[in-house]
Amino acid sequence: MGTTQIFAAKLRVNNRSGINANYTSLSSAIAAASAGDTIYVEPSSSSYGAVSLSKKLTIIGNGYFETPSPAFVGNTTLQADTNESKISTFSFLAGSAGSTVMGVVFSSYVYLYDSSITLKRNSFWSYYLYFYTGVLNNIDVRQNFFYNAAVTYYSPSVSTNINFQNNIFYNSTIGLPNDLSGFAQNNVFVGSSSGMNCYNFQVNNNIMITGSFTPNNCVYFNNIGTSTQFGNANNNQQNVGTATLFAHYTTGTETRYTLSPTGPGIGAGFNGVDVGIFGGPDPYKLSGIPPVPTIYSLSAPATTVTNTLPVTISTRSND
Repeated sequence: MGTTQIFAAKLRVNNRSGINANYTSLSSAIAAASAGDTIYVEPSSSSYGAVSLSKKLTIIGNGYFETPSPAFVGNTTLQADTNESKISTFSFLAGSAGSTVMGVVFSSYVYLYDSSITLKRNSFWSYYLYFYTGVLNNIDVRQNFFYNAAVTYYSPSVSTNINFQNNIFYNSTIGLPNDLSGFAQNNVFVGSSSGMNCYNFQVNNNIMITGSFTPNNCVYFNNIGTSTQFGNANNNQQNVGTATLFAHYTTGTETRYTLSPTGPGIGAGFNGVDVGIFGGPDPYKLSGIPPVPTIYSLSAPATTVTNTLPVTISTRSND
């Protein structure tokens, strides 16, 4: 008897005129995709709008390059096309378990109704990531940039293994109830409006620059605060100045959170890793560049006097 192999499809969606992609609408691409497929949401000056997901898919965008100074001031030489893959309201409905979204800009609310969701290398602008309802185990939120945003909840049931890792929270907060538990590690909280108020979490290797930490039945160790947010027990450090902690805090993009090689953050995390977003096994990636090959430089003359058009394309592989 013969066997049949079924391979996951890779679909392109691009809403720019003149581009020959599989779909011009992200909603149409999602409707056409089968569980396990990957959708590449290509950069555009226009949003792809609001979408809902009720099947397991991987959605990959272009990264983020906006410049909300002083959070960061844009990264160059990472993508030749610095338009973003913008999505407004995004709902992970029942059936979306196992899905991953990376490299997109969320410009409105993101709702979680199912478990086993990975949100990686995205940016969240001024809205909520909602743990909305139901049992929401195994939610992985890592290497994202939250700007004037919040992680909050509506009415989830008892949920475990919620992971916040290597994220930037700029004037952004995590506020979760006592029936959600998990981990917060190697994040950076920046700004007076930033902070964390949660229950039953393990909190380690974080940096808090102003902002507040409210530990409700949490264990917390090997964190650094510029004030007394974490105290000084359990290898936590308090009243650490940014000039001592970082190599160049007042300049640069997200690179401003690079630790000083002689500062108190090097090797100060649990198991000897560095604290902050560039420490640990899965460091933050500038501009949320997804782990796929990218074209970071493209040059071509506007006209040519020969039968050939000299084009220079520079690519890199991203992990």
